[in-house]
Amino acid sequence: MALGYAYMKGAESGRADSQEAALRAQIETLREDLRITMRAAEQAAAQQAAAKAREANLNERLKTYESALAQPPADSGFPADDVRGLREAHALSPRRSSPAASRSRPTWPR
Repeated sequence: MALGYAYMKGAESGRADSQEAALRAQIETLREDLRITMRAAEQAAAQQAAAKAREANLNERLKTYESALAQPPADSGFPADDVRGLREAHALSPRRSSPAASRSRPTWPR
């Protein structure tokens, strides 16, 4: 009887060891998945920071260009308000698609 008991204890111990090994393998798999997820999150954060930096740079450049456009050329002789008004009017005017399109307009007989 004692021999049978010792055999059963050994079998239970073997099952417990294999269960523990399976759990350890699952834990390692989960840890690796977590590492991959954390790396992806770090990369996404870095990309977002880079996008914000690009946006700030573009906004700064836009302000610089708008400021330069608001100033009349030094040799124009026009006040800044006149130049700004002309630029705004030009920006609002309808654009022709091509020089050829403007030449293809019908002419009225004289």
